[in-house]
Amino acid sequence: MPLSLFEGALGGIGLFLLGMRIMSDGIRTVADDRIRRVFAVVTANRIYAVLFGMALSLSLNSASAAVIFSIGLANGGVLTVFQAMSVLAGILLGATLTLHLPVIPYGFVAAPLVFTGVLLKFFAHRRRFVNAGSLLLGAGLLFLGLTLLEGSFRPFESHPFYGVFNGVFFRNPLLAMLFGSMVSCFVQSALSSAVIVSSLVSSYHINTTIAGVMMLGGIPGVTAIGGLASIGGTSVSRRIALAFIVISLISVLPLVALAPNLLEMINDWGVVDLYSGAHLPGGAEFNQLAWMHTVASLLAALLMTALSGYVSRLAVTLDSHNGNGVVPQPCAGYLDMRILNTPTLAIEQAHKEIVRMMSIASFMYADAREIFFNYDARRAETIRQHEQVLDSLNHEITAFLAALARSTTNPEIRYDIPSMIQTVTDLEHIGDKCEEILDCIVARKEANIFFSEEAMNDIRRIATEAGASLGYVVELVTQGNKPDAEQLRNLKNGVRDTFDDLKRLHFERISAGVCPPRAAMLFNELSAAFTRIAELSWNITAVQGRKSE
Repeated sequence: MPLSLFEGALGGIGLFLLGMRIMSDGIRTVADDRIRRVFAVVTANRIYAVLFGMALSLSLNSASAAVIFSIGLANGGVLTVFQAMSVLAGILLGATLTLHLPVIPYGFVAAPLVFTGVLLKFFAHRRRFVNAGSLLLGAGLLFLGLTLLEGSFRPFESHPFYGVFNGVFFRNPLLAMLFGSMVSCFVQSALSSAVIVSSLVSSYHINTTIAGVMMLGGIPGVTAIGGLASIGGTSVSRRIALAFIVISLISVLPLVALAPNLLEMINDWGVVDLYSGAHLPGGAEFNQLAWMHTVASLLAALLMTALSGYVSRLAVTLDSHNGNGVVPQPCAGYLDMRILNTPTLAIEQAHKEIVRMMSIASFMYADAREIFFNYDARRAETIRQHEQVLDSLNHEITAFLAALARSTTNPEIRYDIPSMIQTVTDLEHIGDKCEEILDCIVARKEANIFFSEEAMNDIRRIATEAGASLGYVVELVTQGNKPDAEQLRNLKNGVRDTFDDLKRLHFERISAGVCPPRAAMLFNELSAAFTRIAELSWNITAVQGRKSE
């Protein structure tokens, strides 16, 4: 491959990944309650979600871009697993419609999106506009990367990429499907993939059966982009992407074996292509390839929609048993305003979300304590993602409990609601303190500040005492037990004595001149943050004690 083509491909992939990351972060910051309600309405059931996916794919003229956007919505907690699976099914249907209907190329909107995003991100004064600018800038860079990537694979007839693999991929159906998946990943558009395969029919004299198999491979190629988009995201988004890939393969592999018969059926049906682009090469061949893609997309979409409920339940089950601190879906999975008419069920579902929130806070604290002694950039990113999850859950659970308080007259439930709201708020504050600890660790690392062995041991002591308090609360809330007064008193005394001892030893080091001012400030901030986490844990314990009375 010539160097210019290689550079174009690398540049397109780089812009694509950068835009994907910026857009995903923008979705998290922009998605407020109103936006979540809008998406909840347009994806209220399977049919609406499929229609939304079709509209998204058609408007972007790129199934890959639509998949990335949907995975970003799942990362941001805007879409649940159930909704995302149906939306992805609609995206496959929208992608195949671009083969039959004239649409606007996504490259036309790339430059305006980048320009508007830059203006809002760097010149707007309101935070909402700045966040919207990040979203638009990420989308524009993503489309620009797709345009550059697709452009690097033109001209279709003489591109060296296809000549290199001529003797390998064009003689075996499974390898031809793999080649079609590669092309789909590179050009990002079903229409462009069909044009390329049609050109190969003319240029390399491959038969229509192999060409049809290549078009079938375009479906797994689109799903592979979803897997790429889920890297670095939440565990739920990765499971959505994995289910997307598996279901597409289950749909396509039988059709690969039946490709000759399927082509004969398409010819017997005498279907007419609706696309008005007479300039496309090999009109009859293009029509056959388009309908091959359509059949595969319909089958994959049906399976995706039918299995969306099962995949959703499986993702929730895995989240509740993984035990490894991976980032869960940043939205409430148990809350539904329709159950407010059953207050007992509603309060139980809210309790499940609080237990989930408690587990996230515990994992977040464990990561923060661990990276203080052994820094890991991936753990640091996980902490920040956990904080976004806690913020989202705090808002959703509080709003749900407030609505429950307005709708119920049950005195016991109305008595429990304030204590549950207080617990949710304290858990969110624990997340804030963990993020403060991370900020101190990052600042210490960037400034090349080193603590003495005595100072490190002091931090280890206070972190252990705070962790014991948080662990006790996690066990208490999870099992619903009444707190033991003697055990709680010992935990409090342990933290307070350790903190007082830390202050005394720290003052001695400062007086001896062995502790620089910047290091002294970071030490104070870290010890105070760990102590505050213990105090917030005690607050939750006190609330749990009042509920048990």
